[in-house]
Amino acid sequence: MSIIKRAALVSTAVVAGVVTLTAVAPPPAFAATALLNGAVINDSAYPATAIRNWCLSGGSTGTLTTTRPTCGSDQASRGLAPRGGRTPSNEDWDVVQIDAGWCYYVKFALPGQPDNHTRYDRRGKSTAYVKVEDFAAAHVVAQSTSSCP
Repeated sequence: MSIIKRAALVSTAVVAGVVTLTAVAPPPAFAATALLNGAVINDSAYPATAIRNWCLSGGSTGTLTTTRPTCGSDQASRGLAPRGGRTPSNEDWDVVQIDAGWCYYVKFALPGQPDNHTRYDRRGKSTAYVKVEDFAAAHVVAQSTSSCP
């Protein structure tokens, strides 16, 4: 049985001797982390970019660097369409690119922890890169050049 099937539990109720079954969806944070392995999801109104590998020593989810974390031949980048673009769920994507001149609002979902919401303000600054660990999911919630959403 898959993780999602186990998480999508069924609640039961007995009213006047009749048993009813109701499917219960997994909580959003669980769904984001159980299905996604180092995933990046773009929920914002503008395109975003994910990068395949974090090839710098150290850091944890949310760590920012201005050094592009490149390595090896599998250092692909992927453009994510606005409002729903995402990395493939069967692949590990480790980096959210924070474009120069923009402020990004990012939500990180990690198993067993409350979601972490972080703003990365690169207005007037160079492009930066944010780590997404293998067990985490990063949601680009909003982006702006005029203010920090």
